[in-house]
Amino acid sequence: MMLADAVLLALALWASVVLRYGDLRHDVGPYWVLLVVGSASGVLALSKFGLYRAMVRYIGPSSMVPIVQGMTVSVVMVSLSAYLIQLTTFPRSSPIIFWFIGILLVGGSRVIVRGYFYGFKTNYLTREKVAIYGAGESGAQLAISLLNGSDYMPVAFIDDNRKLRKNTIHGIRIYDSEHLGRLVETYGISQILLAVPSATNEQRRNILSKLSDLPIFVRTVPNFADLLSGNASLSEIKEVEIGDLLGRDTVPPDQELLASSIRGKSVLVTGAGGTIGSELCRKIVSQSPSKLVLFDNSEYALYRIERELQSANLEETEVVFLLGSIMNKTYMSKVMNSFGVQTIYHAAAFKHVPMVESNIIEGVRNNVVGTWNVVEAAEENGAEELVLISSDKAVRPTNVMGATKRMAELIVQAFASRSEKTRYSMVRFGNVLKSSGSVVPLFEKQILANGPVTVTHKDATRYFMTASEAAELVIQAGAMAEGGELYVLDMGDPVKINDLATRMIHLHGREVKTESEQMTNDRVTIEIDYIGLRPGEKLYEELVIGESISGTRHPKIMMAGEESLTFETMTEVCETLKSACSNSDFNVVRQILEAHVSGYIMHKSDADPVLAIERKVTSSNNVMNLKS
Repeated sequence: MMLADAVLLALALWASVVLRYGDLRHDVGPYWVLLVVGSASGVLALSKFGLYRAMVRYIGPSSMVPIVQGMTVSVVMVSLSAYLIQLTTFPRSSPIIFWFIGILLVGGSRVIVRGYFYGFKTNYLTREKVAIYGAGESGAQLAISLLNGSDYMPVAFIDDNRKLRKNTIHGIRIYDSEHLGRLVETYGISQILLAVPSATNEQRRNILSKLSDLPIFVRTVPNFADLLSGNASLSEIKEVEIGDLLGRDTVPPDQELLASSIRGKSVLVTGAGGTIGSELCRKIVSQSPSKLVLFDNSEYALYRIERELQSANLEETEVVFLLGSIMNKTYMSKVMNSFGVQTIYHAAAFKHVPMVESNIIEGVRNNVVGTWNVVEAAEENGAEELVLISSDKAVRPTNVMGATKRMAELIVQAFASRSEKTRYSMVRFGNVLKSSGSVVPLFEKQILANGPVTVTHKDATRYFMTASEAAELVIQAGAMAEGGELYVLDMGDPVKINDLATRMIHLHGREVKTESEQMTNDRVTIEIDYIGLRPGEKLYEELVIGESISGTRHPKIMMAGEESLTFETMTEVCETLKSACSNSDFNVVRQILEAHVSGYIMHKSDADPVLAIERKVTSSNNVMNLKS
């Protein structure tokens, strides 16, 4: 490189003389000393200013500084030498021309080498064309990272700031977001990379709303918090979190509320291996409890969260992993007594609507009788606080799962009405994104398999929130409780499932197949298959039964006032249900649920295979009796 620069500098000085005289045949023999001085001083100066320490393939605009500095030194040395040896024929304007040409040749040679790595060596034409949404600092750094790589070629910036339109960053033009459709076709863009880490959730939702109208893959880069903590780099590109489509602006948690029921205490989480249970455990360990007992009947689920928490190197917290069922009241009570449990988060439940509808007896046993066991054990062992994780399906339920969750609420309310030492509360919210059995992971799997995507009904809507937000709000709500409160989380606006499916298809770079395309199938498209509401499913979900709802000190947590039953009534109900479940007496289970869950009527469907067989046998026996 130094030899090449020496030749280029000599060539630049020769060019400055011949250009001054306007004659390529002009004799430069008298100036050979200046050629040596210009080359030698220039190379030494460029070396001194660090040009040769810069890797050419990653060279950027900052590398022009040592080139300018080195050329300035070379020009001064050439001018001084010409003066000292009294070369009167050397043009006084040549040093200035030499300065410009030298910068052009030295800098240009590096640009050519850099272009070689970007173009020929990294297969410029075969790299995937992408657009970067966001022409800020993150977008600019992402462009450099991609240009230095070999997988993606940024061909356009997109930004909502009209003042930036038609400007360029690293030679890449900035376009307005209104031209997205045309840009995708013109440049053959296959992906849009979202580089707006400082945007609010609402702004991200608006951006993704526009992008989801196009059948193009959308990915995102890490936010500044991850970059500063060293957990991510700008070169890391990942899938768009489906939670970004909700655009929920989360409220920073109240640290006092988060810590008050946990720090320094013994905490028990039932259903600790589930989506909400495991997220609760992650939040709880961050608040330094003295003990955390994770209780679950799924060996694999408990194993997964065990591996995660054990790798966290917890020093202040004793973490215990217990396999067991909430149906074993004696064992539940022994666990609470042995570990001196003070705070309980009861998240153990069967929650998949069609599955519970097909297994009514076990659904009622686990969700109702199991809740009674947990709450009674907490009362007997003097726990300070118990928080029940409830569901929006408990509101005017149309399915067994919702009815059992409402019964669980009534149990907690009944104990709260007479307890003097344990504070009971309930937290009700809707669907959790990417929880087991939810539509989001199902849609993702179906999209990756090229469909069809199954949607129950075009008009079906559901409430969604992330597991992290839900867990934080559950802990804070429980900390506010004085006894018997039913908290309802602010879920935002309900999401239309059909719209969610369509957006997910588009954000994965695919199109929704229309009826006319089902015949031609010219393009790679994904069909949405409407399969109808399953047994017990509602078209719309609700969060409160009545109109009595009020705010709390937290803007995302509300408190609902709803009817309750006396402790004596609930004791009798649960004993009857326990006996009915043991005897598989469907009629008694149905009568109890319909009598005590306001507005609930059990469907006379054949969803439960055992119940269906029993009905057939009963019907057959009735026919035989009539014939006889």
